[in-house]
Amino acid sequence: MGPRKRPSSSSSSSRKPSQAVRQSQPAKFGIQHFFERHTQATAAAVDSADAHFDGADSQLDPPEKAEEENPSPISPEATRAPLPKRARFSPGMLIKQSQDDGIDEITWRISPINQRLRSFTTKVFQDEASPPIKTEQKLSSLRPCSEEKNSETTSENNSFPKQEECFENVDSNTFANTGQQTPFRTPPSMPYAPLESVGGDDSNSTSTLVDSMKHRKTLLELLDEVEDEISNDDSTGKTREPSATRNADKALNFDSLTDDHHKPPVYTGPENSCNENLLVLEVTEEQTSSGSSHRLESLKVLRLLNENSGEERSLHLRDEWFYSQIGPGDCVNVIGEFDGHGRCLIDRNQNLIIVHPHILVSGTRVASSFSCPRRTVLDERFKVAEYCTPAMMGTLLHQIFQAGLLKDNPTPTFMEEYAGTLLQQNIESLYACGVSETETYLKLVREIPRILRWIKTFRDEQPLVNFGQYEGERSISLTEVIDIEEMVQTRRYGLKGMIDASLHLKMKSVDGGLMDKIVPFELKTGKATTGQAAMDHRAQVILYSLLMSERYPESDVDSGLIYYLFTDQTLGIKVQRSDLVGIIMRRNELATDILRASTFQILPPMLRSPSICRSCRHLNTCAIYHKAYGGDQASSGLDEFDSFVNHLSPSHEAFLRQWDRLIDLDSRASSVGKREALHLSDSSPDHNSLSSIVLDMARKYTVDESSRNGRFIYHFINKNVHSEVKNGLQNNLDCGLRCGDYVVLRAQTGHISVGNGVIMDIGPFNVSVALPRRLRIPGLKCSQDETALAHQSWRIEKDEVASSYAVMRYNIVQLFLQNRESFRLTKMIVDLEAPMFDRGGIFSQDQAVACVRSEKTLNDDQRKAIHKILSAKDYALILGMPGTGKTSTMVHAVKALSIRGASILLTSYTNSAVDNLLLKLKAQGIDFIRIGRQEAVHVGIREHCLSGKLGLEAIKRQMECVKVVGATCLGINHPLLSKKKFDICIMDEAGQISLPITLGPLMLAKRFVLVGDHYQLPPLVRSAEAQENGMGISLFCRLSEAHPQAIAALQSQYRMCAGIMELSNALIYGNRLRCGSPEVANAKLIFSGSEPLSWLKEILDPEKPVIFVNTDELPALEMKAKKAISNPAEANIVAAVVEELMKRNISGDDLGVITPYNAQADLIRGLVGPGVEVHTIDKYQGRDKDCILLSFVRSCEKHFGSSLLGDWHRINVALTRPKKKLIMVGSCGTLARMPLLKLLIEKVRETGSIISPSIRDMGWMRQFVRCSHD
Repeated sequence: MGPRKRPSSSSSSSRKPSQAVRQSQPAKFGIQHFFERHTQATAAAVDSADAHFDGADSQLDPPEKAEEENPSPISPEATRAPLPKRARFSPGMLIKQSQDDGIDEITWRISPINQRLRSFTTKVFQDEASPPIKTEQKLSSLRPCSEEKNSETTSENNSFPKQEECFENVDSNTFANTGQQTPFRTPPSMPYAPLESVGGDDSNSTSTLVDSMKHRKTLLELLDEVEDEISNDDSTGKTREPSATRNADKALNFDSLTDDHHKPPVYTGPENSCNENLLVLEVTEEQTSSGSSHRLESLKVLRLLNENSGEERSLHLRDEWFYSQIGPGDCVNVIGEFDGHGRCLIDRNQNLIIVHPHILVSGTRVASSFSCPRRTVLDERFKVAEYCTPAMMGTLLHQIFQAGLLKDNPTPTFMEEYAGTLLQQNIESLYACGVSETETYLKLVREIPRILRWIKTFRDEQPLVNFGQYEGERSISLTEVIDIEEMVQTRRYGLKGMIDASLHLKMKSVDGGLMDKIVPFELKTGKATTGQAAMDHRAQVILYSLLMSERYPESDVDSGLIYYLFTDQTLGIKVQRSDLVGIIMRRNELATDILRASTFQILPPMLRSPSICRSCRHLNTCAIYHKAYGGDQASSGLDEFDSFVNHLSPSHEAFLRQWDRLIDLDSRASSVGKREALHLSDSSPDHNSLSSIVLDMARKYTVDESSRNGRFIYHFINKNVHSEVKNGLQNNLDCGLRCGDYVVLRAQTGHISVGNGVIMDIGPFNVSVALPRRLRIPGLKCSQDETALAHQSWRIEKDEVASSYAVMRYNIVQLFLQNRESFRLTKMIVDLEAPMFDRGGIFSQDQAVACVRSEKTLNDDQRKAIHKILSAKDYALILGMPGTGKTSTMVHAVKALSIRGASILLTSYTNSAVDNLLLKLKAQGIDFIRIGRQEAVHVGIREHCLSGKLGLEAIKRQMECVKVVGATCLGINHPLLSKKKFDICIMDEAGQISLPITLGPLMLAKRFVLVGDHYQLPPLVRSAEAQENGMGISLFCRLSEAHPQAIAALQSQYRMCAGIMELSNALIYGNRLRCGSPEVANAKLIFSGSEPLSWLKEILDPEKPVIFVNTDELPALEMKAKKAISNPAEANIVAAVVEELMKRNISGDDLGVITPYNAQADLIRGLVGPGVEVHTIDKYQGRDKDCILLSFVRSCEKHFGSSLLGDWHRINVALTRPKKKLIMVGSCGTLARMPLLKLLIEKVRETGSIISPSIRDMGWMRQFVRCSHD
């Protein structure tokens, strides 16, 4: 049942306080209201408890009295009788839980000691990061818990069914026996064990959690809105009829346990379940009697809210599930069935609960977390570029094995040739690992006979595979390889994984017949085949079986296969209920740990096992984090702990904590955007994805044999290409996708991830994506793919955000490692020590200096900047104002440094910026190496990429001889750079790159040069809170403000004519800009043809380089559709001016239209056609045109706050794009409310360049007004 608005007038009137009042006090329909509404404690219990709690909570909730004076009515459908007043909920207080009939009353404390606050406050960030996922099924109406509790019922009717009533055929001894048989047990004490705030200091943990109270008001307001939506006021006063929840889809069904101790319960695949996200409102712990023995058992009761339908549920956790870490505000998914009263029981025998299902945890992570949860969380948060021979060999053997599986009749010759090809494709990894090509080839070839024997045996014979003591040996045969490296993810279970192979088998059943089975197959190439490693492998396969049961609902996926290549042993894994319970509980705890780390920067405690910790790849990072968050040697469990962290000062620790938090804030904001994009309709614009595209069945796919692993290139077209040929797809700039971008391909229906790929080509009407394997529809057999592919709609999304945040965290912690490069950078970046320069003078004998002086194309500013670079001992900063020739300066600086024999790393954030610089180096005859994927590199310099072209020895020679290397900031972890160090790093566009990203390339060089302009757009930050706390401050800006003596400014510009330059000069640059030549200063736009119409005559006056078209006298108000803002009148004015300009022989290539808003850009693009570039201001940084038209869009009568127009960096970019003519269109009255824009309007008015046309001047405007009214 969908939510209904309450029609009560008194209710709505009580909900109309001013916005200021609403922000100053907690919302009265927040989570407190939920708790108050459902309290059933006796008056005596309430009085005795609240006397203490009200005093403790009075400081946090001052509006309590006001709410009592003006109570808001509650829907009679939700509450039939007045409820006794209970203590308001707040962290740190005791909550007296209600006393159900026949159940002992207990007290549950929420405090930093047992870490329950993290569950409560999780809701804030969950709402930020994960909007509720709507299910396809509509749930039946269920009676609210409040209604059941308030009705006069007996204890028999109100209590949950006894254990023997739920499981009539279950022997209680079976539970104990079952529990002892699974190795995947969760210690019952874990939820109540003290946690550490990364370092382990309880006091610091307390302060961290107290700080989180800032988000409490946000939570209350969010739940306030939920309550307002779901509260119902049924005038008839009838109660809703209870009905059982049913799903048409298949779900999990666990066989009932029997008295047979030799046969534990097994997982048998989907049958019935709920698949929805439920909000936890309240958690209580009870003691209830079990069976005829009346033995007391602990029971955890969760009161849940379905945020889609507004219905409440009751969930009971027993046995191991009792110890689940769940609290108010958490989001859960119940895999099971609710009864007619909206209740469900989860115990070791039936049903599952998934905590934080929006957090997709990989099966590999879950399996490895049994030994050390802290290491797994660090794996999730850091992207470490490690190149080792065993890992590389494992990857190569996997690819050889998979190639054999896909081949109908693989031969030794085929496999050996494939191994040779594979080595050539992975030659860079060989270089990074420092191994011989011949030796590696021989190792691979030695394993080929064993691989071929396995494939032949399982295809042609029916070997026996041991599935454990309960299933015994089963004969199986391989009939089909469904998929290789199948990417599966499900928000139902909160899991994801990449399965080595999905196989279709014939398996002999117990009765001797043959049955079809689909199973996950995992290949293990390492030597670890027993002990903890074997348990990890088993857990991984069990989780993959669970994932595949979701992907293939028609098949009974209840087992999997593991093949250990080292021992030539194949094992069958049968999914047992007892194993699954422990693994899912571990998954839930890991999801909670990941959420806690990203929300409060609280990691699981250190393992305190010296033998394991000393061999851990994260030892240094783990110790640094432990120290930064208050830990010490005693809490670490390591005798040598101080040796890892004694170099850290309090300021270093504070720097790490600050940036760790800022990165997490921005990461969560980015996740919100990605999840919102998933739920956009096909017509909703999303500039980082393409929706509603289909395969071009005329071309289908081509195979790129020249690339690594022979990728398949699929070609997509607009779904409506035949009816909308003119518009087609958004082009590569408009949608934010470019050649070389990593993308995720999803099926449009259900947003199922199908695979990861790379954009190979993108244009107005088509896009080509390279995938590592053939495209197929998830869940279908190969024979069904052809037809399904022809009718499937797809969605392509950019996929680089998650990995970039992991790189950021890694770069920050790299600053504090104990090595020379880290010490040096820490002093300059964290401690802000002043940079040193060679003050001995630059002599004419220096050939590099002589080369700079002799270069006629350089001006004085550029020469001074190059001299600054040559004399720098630590770093230099080059302030490249718009049009001042910073690229030319860098080219000649590289040339001068090359004369000195220096090795140089050229880098920037974007591939286009790196390639632009390298193209100019190529024109100067300077040799270089370009690091990166060829499809992302400019065609003109692909010949300088080494990938897949040379042998190992040739690559070694090239890397030693060539002194200049170009790579992006995120590409410096490439294997070719794993052993490379440079004398100097030059970074372009440094003012736009966030500080953590900047650090990566600087680690590879002895000194560095940052080139940029911090007066233009700063680094992109998605989180407003992170922006306010300093994440938008680039390293370039940080060092510029700390040490202005390190700056060499380029002030002679060669882009804008004098009239246009004067705007940014006066508003931003303090009159430091100057025209580089008289020709630039006096440049004009030359028109031809007859004189234009009256209102266009002044606009096109070549003597006026700057024009502002004021729309205040026109019907040109802005329009809002959802979150999109546009101004059709301004768009039509811009289109009319563009049309007139093109009539006057101004080429479309010389025109550009910019605007702050995407919706306005889309609107103008549809009016002017494809001949003129139309983009947002942000996308135009670094570009210029002879004539720029700028549409400000905003035009309204009331006050507005615009973060886009209020950012002076963005306005500066807009004003510095044109060369000869700038035409601005906007409402002076509206824009003058912004301080900077007011100054801009006054500056233009001084030159008499503001025109205010009326509706009489524009005949077409009258028609436009009539159409808009129609």
